[in-house]
Amino acid sequence: MKWRLNIRGKLFLGFGSLMLILGVTLLITQQTLKKSASTNDHLNNVQLPSLIILERYHKDLQDAASLAKQWAFVQQNEDHPERRKLVVLCDSILPKDFLELQNASLQWSKEQQDELAKIESDHVQLMEYFGLLRNWLCCFERYQDPFFSLQSEDLFLEKQGIPATMQSLSGHCNWLSDAFQIQMNEERNNMNAGFHSLHSILVIFLITLIFAGLFIAILTARSIVQPIQKLKEILQSLSLGIYDNKEMIISKDEIGEMNLAAKKLIFNFEKTKNFAQAIGSGRGDVDFEPLSEKDEMGKALLQMKKDLSSYRHEMEQKVAEQTQEILHQKNAADAQRQRIEGLYSDLKSSIAYAKRLQDSILPDTKWIQEICPEHFVLFLPKDVVSGDFYWFQKQAGKKLFAAADCTGHGVPGAFMSLIAHNALNHVTKVYTKPAQILNQVNRIAAKAFNQDREDQIRDGMDISLCSLDENTLNLEFSGAQNSLWIIRNGECIELKGDKQSVGKINQDSIPFQSQQFACMKGDLLYLFSDGYADQFGGEFGKKLMRKNFNETILSAAALPIAEQRKFLQNYLDQWRGPLEQVDDILVIGIQV
Repeated sequence: MKWRLNIRGKLFLGFGSLMLILGVTLLITQQTLKKSASTNDHLNNVQLPSLIILERYHKDLQDAASLAKQWAFVQQNEDHPERRKLVVLCDSILPKDFLELQNASLQWSKEQQDELAKIESDHVQLMEYFGLLRNWLCCFERYQDPFFSLQSEDLFLEKQGIPATMQSLSGHCNWLSDAFQIQMNEERNNMNAGFHSLHSILVIFLITLIFAGLFIAILTARSIVQPIQKLKEILQSLSLGIYDNKEMIISKDEIGEMNLAAKKLIFNFEKTKNFAQAIGSGRGDVDFEPLSEKDEMGKALLQMKKDLSSYRHEMEQKVAEQTQEILHQKNAADAQRQRIEGLYSDLKSSIAYAKRLQDSILPDTKWIQEICPEHFVLFLPKDVVSGDFYWFQKQAGKKLFAAADCTGHGVPGAFMSLIAHNALNHVTKVYTKPAQILNQVNRIAAKAFNQDREDQIRDGMDISLCSLDENTLNLEFSGAQNSLWIIRNGECIELKGDKQSVGKINQDSIPFQSQQFACMKGDLLYLFSDGYADQFGGEFGKKLMRKNFNETILSAAALPIAEQRKFLQNYLDQWRGPLEQVDDILVIGIQV
């Protein structure tokens, strides 16, 4: 007797084979994905974060080294932004970066942890160097001390100190970075190889699944009788959202029961659709009855109706509350803006008044022209008002003129210039010799700055002061920090000032000294502050420096005195370019 499978057996065999193929496929896929997930987790949670922390730490170290070099070679005040940035890097950011590296290293290899130990040794050494630098040059005055200045510069000798430590530390960081990159590439390659293998296996199983599906389709087509064809068409219409209400034959068998269920299903779909449309349009008064106690979809629709109603009420309340809060915040913001505008207006008025005060002490053009017919004054305040000022006076047959640079710029510098200018006017009522004038001004300024108190003002004035006899052309010069340049026949003669500022009297202070010079007609005298030479610019954004400033003055001296100011202004504008002016600028030129 020939053995034969019935329809149920054939379907079970066919679908069982499909399920077996699908199960094996899912098992292989799960294993591959699990392995890839583990690799990806290691990449994202260990290697990649470690690499990011390492690169950030390395960059912060480079920034700190660059700022430290700026600290050592560029004289700056204690509150300079770059000094504050280095302090934050050393005291907060770099320790935090290194702590994160140590925490991340708990999951590193032994070789990588050994390399981190080398980085730690260099890190400690570098922090010690930074600490020494900050201690040696802790304030603006320390730059004037050769011991601290040279000690700080020695930290940056090539292949020593900070450069050597940074080179070693960068080498270790780069080694670790390369190691992470190699590991990440290897793990990515392994993960890609796993996906490639999975792709090949899935292709094979897909082909097998297609052939098995074709076999089951042929078996089903031959085994199921014609009456189910109508049911199939109805179900296909339902799958497209089409409710087909054609008459269906309800037979007394399984097919008939399926047709009856399909008819009920169509009716229920239409009922559910109408209810959902009503709820979606905002009609909350529509009623809906579940098909039975087990109708989960019906219960879910009723709950959705209830939730939507509650949510709409809650949202209306929140919108009203937020509207009131926004109005309150807007009113507060408007009031704050008006207050800020008022404060800004007051500040502008105060600065404008300070400028009027300073302009009132500067000699006017006619007065300067009467004292020195052949002259120019290049005066460029950094802000609205300036710490630099120029001074001209005529006393007992002698022409007195000076270029002064008070501590700071802007409003603080301007108030310092008022004190210094008044002191000069007061002293020259009695004295005409530059050294005597500076010694008396020094006494007055020191008293004004409360040098005998613990809370004294640590400010002063650098100045070049000249006295020129109208008859004998004998020049007498005295200076505080600043020099006088005399150009004769294309050669520069420099009379240097004393190495101390006006307004700072202590046990080491000595009286200011005068220097004599026999001028000739045609000699060019140049007095100046340090603003011109300290201006950053050029191709590399560096300071102009005194040497280049001297060469510029020599070039200007070849021109008529009336054209020299424009020449110096144009050269400064070209040198500075788009960079900001860093200090007040004052240059005075006088032809004897």
